[in-house]
Amino acid sequence: MDLEMLRAREELGVECFEKHLRNIFGISCLDFVETIVINLPEPCYADCEYCIDKQLRKHSTSATKFLEVCEKVLLEFPNAKNVSITGGTLNPSDFNNLMALIKKHLPESFVIWNTNGIGVDERYLSGVSKINCVNLHRNSLDESENKKEFKSKKEILSIEKAKSLLGKKLFIRVTVDENFELDEFIKAGVPLYLNRLLPGTEVTNNNFKKTMQKLQIENVEKKRRNVYIDSMYCEIPVRICLGDKLAECVPNRKPTFLNVAIIHRSGIVCGSWYENDKVILKP
Repeated sequence: MDLEMLRAREELGVECFEKHLRNIFGISCLDFVETIVINLPEPCYADCEYCIDKQLRKHSTSATKFLEVCEKVLLEFPNAKNVSITGGTLNPSDFNNLMALIKKHLPESFVIWNTNGIGVDERYLSGVSKINCVNLHRNSLDESENKKEFKSKKEILSIEKAKSLLGKKLFIRVTVDENFELDEFIKAGVPLYLNRLLPGTEVTNNNFKKTMQKLQIENVEKKRRNVYIDSMYCEIPVRICLGDKLAECVPNRKPTFLNVAIIHRSGIVCGSWYENDKVILKP
């Protein structure tokens, strides 16, 4: 047993350590995975200046190979409770096929789709029917402002059309920055999913605190590396992701702890947001 494993056993205790220790794709590591994150491989239709994912877009694999990797991962983690779809995009046919794979192998999983809504229309409804929640990313309730921010040549799904298309599955996802105003976004009459800005500034952190003070907290869900809060404001549900810290990349790090399994658009699967860190499958 290497030094990292010995440290992990000391931190967790022998009983917990042995409960979570197993081989994943032939690698011995501690499996705390409850969530599988799938970064869609086809190009994002937006070109946002603040995007942290632009470099990874260059490493995309084909949709066919990507779906093959997704099925391998779904089979490897049969006890995963959540699946989060994010990243670029997939054409409607492959997207619908991906959703069918998820529900085939993880029929009880809670599936979330994080999307900016660009190019999304009725062709995606077969896949959407298998999704529990759609977080529609927005910077503003002003559709013209979003068009300017996204820099997209394709049609952006408006909030009003999203209400019709997605119904009660719709949440508006917003990052709480220095300009965020809860009372403004609540006017949409749609549940909100709020992210704390990481790394924050004194101004953004203060705005986040002021926002939190307005909310009626109903439930706090603590995971190994994160905290989620369910609350209400003006009779509208508001879910908050507190975040842990800005993800750190440690190239070629061994995956001792796995808190999440992330399928990168390249087809590489890691326990990290970086495709050269905590690698567990490299097709």
